[in-house]
Amino acid sequence: MFRTIKLKLPYDTSLLETGMQFREACQMVLDYGFSEHVFNKNKLNRATYKSIRREIPALPSALVQTARDAASESLKQTKLETRIHRKSMTIRYDRRTFKFYPDSHTISLTTVNGRLVFPVAHSPLIEEYRGEYTNAQLYIDKKHRKMSVMVQVEMPDRDAEKKSHKEIKGIGIDRGIKNIAVLSNNMFFNARELRSVKGRYRHNRSELQHVGTRSAHRKLKELSGRERRFVQNTNHIIWKQIVNLPYNVIALEMLETTKMSNKKNGRRFNGMLGSWSPFQLEQFIEYKAEYAGKTVIYVNPRYTSQRCSSCGYINKNNRKGSTFHCLNCNFELNADLNAARNIGILGKSEYFRLLSTSQS
Repeated sequence: MFRTIKLKLPYDTSLLETGMQFREACQMVLDYGFSEHVFNKNKLNRATYKSIRREIPALPSALVQTARDAASESLKQTKLETRIHRKSMTIRYDRRTFKFYPDSHTISLTTVNGRLVFPVAHSPLIEEYRGEYTNAQLYIDKKHRKMSVMVQVEMPDRDAEKKSHKEIKGIGIDRGIKNIAVLSNNMFFNARELRSVKGRYRHNRSELQHVGTRSAHRKLKELSGRERRFVQNTNHIIWKQIVNLPYNVIALEMLETTKMSNKKNGRRFNGMLGSWSPFQLEQFIEYKAEYAGKTVIYVNPRYTSQRCSSCGYINKNNRKGSTFHCLNCNFELNADLNAARNIGILGKSEYFRLLSTSQS
């Protein structure tokens, strides 16, 4: 598995000059690829390498090649439909052009002035993520005179131990609008505060869009960043509590197959859904659970809101709003909690099915 460590660097003129020349090299490849309608790395290399080396002689050969790779991927992503103007100043490093020394908190980077060693700020992730350092991405903020590098680490997979039925402890998670997440162990993460804050942002956006001035557009961009960070922080708080629970199998419903994505739900419902990030929470849980040696299982959520978690009886009339009342056994429970328990049951069953398949 791969993990990324973000490290702060001192602002350095050699790195700044390298970033400017790297961007120029990328732009040359982008312009050629767009005009000739090609994104193949080998073809781009044959057509642009000599001209880049001639026009930007100080940029090392290895960085010319990573600039070509970055440009090739950008051309492929846009399918050569739009011309790309590279504005950001980032440098891609591979094993040939960088080396990270975690014990001394230094990093060696290839620059236009040769190979230089830079100190990096301390990060707890340095000790947590130990493995092979495969590549790095340098980010340069010229306006605010800031630099940081994202170092990718390849670590051995931490597979969950293959345990017996009695040793497996599974938990089901139901995600929704009124409750961000409901766990089968009776934990609720209410969305009241999230909806309130998002509602204020939505109201402010509406007023600023109506004004339409340049300053209003700047304010809209600022609000968008604040809102995104608020949602991200909320999801961070939730995943930490979930992954730290004493369960080794976490079951989630596959949201793309649920009615949450149905266009018939109405404008208000879809607006509330769009203002949240259920998939971001899913990614956070999966990412951290893998590192913790836990297994995330995805189950088909069909009938999980209609099935009784006590007797298994399925009827669409079992659920009325936020209340679940089984018409067969009279079992009554919060509807989201009932769904979470059903997801947990399905997740445990699916885990052992996959386990038996892999062992056969």
